Amino acid sequence: MAALVEVRVKAALHGRPVRVTAKEPDGTVWPLIIDPDGTIITLDTPHPALPREQPKPAPASASAPTSASGWQQPLPAHHQVLFEHLTAADRAGDLIAAIVAAVTLETALEREFGPHHPHTINTLTLRAWLTLRQQPHGHETAQLLLHTATRRHEASALPYEDTARCARNAHAVWQEAARTDPAMGAALSVGLLQVLELLGERDRAHDVRAWCATALVPQSGTS
Repeated sequence: MAALVEVRVKAALHGRPVRVTAKEPDGTVWPLIIDPDGTIITLDTPHPALPREQPKPAPASASAPTSASGWQQPLPAHHQVLFEHLTAADRAGDLIAAIVAAVTLETALEREFGPHHPHTINTLTLRAWLTLRQQPHGHETAQLLLHTATRRHEASALPYEDTARCARNAHAVWQEAARTDPAMGAALSVGLLQVLELLGERDRAHDVRAWCATALVPQSGTS
């Protein structure tokens, strides 16, 4: 069970499903797919075998902060206790406690490594996914997603799809707000439009502009 929780956190961190093979004590093998929201899908057939990895030449600069390996490094040992507390809270279904732990961990990482280090950005991204799961609607959730997308863009974070996913999720939150609470939709529209244009999300940016052109037209008054 603990291993499955770790995979759930990994799925949430990357914003996409993760394949895993679970083994029972009696040797029974279960091929699973775990979604970012914690949904577990059991497959009828084993996962396809991964292609044999070919040797790769050494990178020109192994210490480059934007290399793929830099974004996949585990947290330092002295931060593992807090990360385990976060995963325990998520396992117990206490998303509020998990988010609080993520904020504390992110603050410590930013103090130690800076705001654009992979450890800090990855934890910020995880906090955004947890917050979206805990509160899928609302101004604060949209603002956090936009903040995360912007910080990831500034840091050239990998994978890029996670950066785009933050902006797209913010747009989805905005769509619901624009439908049910036009005042909130208007308040979010400027920041959302800036981020969507920054990331080249043209269709979604057009959607925001079209809504603003109709919903924010001043009503003519009578004298």
